[in-house]
Amino acid sequence: MMDEFGRFLEATPAITGEAKEAARTRLLQAIREPAPMPPMPSPRRRRPRLAWRLALAASVALAASAGIITVRGGERPATTPVASVQDLGDKAARSAETDPYEITPSPGRWLYVKQTIAPLRKEPEPEVDRDRRMTLETWHSLDGKQLALDDGRGKLVTEEYGPGITGADLARAPVTPEEMIARIGASVDATPVTEFDDADATRQERIFRTISQLLGEQPLAADVRAALFRALPMIEGVSVKQDAIDAAGRHGVAFDYTGAWERFEIIVSAQDYRFLGTYGESVADRTFNLPDGATRTVKAGTPLVWSARMTAEVVDKPGEQP
Repeated sequence: MMDEFGRFLEATPAITGEAKEAARTRLLQAIREPAPMPPMPSPRRRRPRLAWRLALAASVALAASAGIITVRGGERPATTPVASVQDLGDKAARSAETDPYEITPSPGRWLYVKQTIAPLRKEPEPEVDRDRRMTLETWHSLDGKQLALDDGRGKLVTEEYGPGITGADLARAPVTPEEMIARIGASVDATPVTEFDDADATRQERIFRTISQLLGEQPLAADVRAALFRALPMIEGVSVKQDAIDAAGRHGVAFDYTGAWERFEIIVSAQDYRFLGTYGESVADRTFNLPDGATRTVKAGTPLVWSARMTAEVVDKPGEQP
């Protein structure tokens, strides 16, 4: 994969040797390491958030697939406001129980996921570009252990997921909201904090981020998805955002969590409460020291991730499309 990536970079006249090496390092970290969105040591889950990290990898290695989509901010379908976060959790859970694709944890088949994401505005800044969109296609083994994606030159690369809890781990009985919180909490507690984690992040924030990653990136059986949605209201600090917009411009309602430095949204449809995507932004100014000795300040209100799940269907092998 790195040879392919090297040829891609060498074909780009403007890149310097230092930038080439930095890009290679970032791609390796984005795919293999549990630290998301390097090199900024901003608050992130200890468990790798593959869709968010792949947004970074895609902005480097999949640049040819970038495009423009206009967010349909004016389209606001009629909705009924959600009374509470408990109400939202119940509605989303009942929708998840009837999702069209069936997931049985096994090594034999794969979940194809097509997303629309906002790519990074400028390397190595963590800000995503609100005005641009990129299509990202990934394949996830149903046992939750492997990820496959195009390396940007038409070659499919399969990688192992990093350490952390998987959908298969959560599918073991009993599958209840309380058990989801207990298992995810245990995984969070057992995962050492890395240099990219936020030491100020609470346990509740890390559990919320892990659930966001699981919903966005892991193949989940219907009862697991339902239990996760019912678990979200049990996390102290989770609230409802009545009008949230995913990266495809679809209006919905979101489970919302604000930490010390970032705010996160798990967005579901305001009509049928299916999972739509994620959004994250900084909520306070923060200055970081970078490895090269420079400093970088992330301003409050900076968008850090914006995604929209467009398709999720089970297929027989990686590379296959529905």
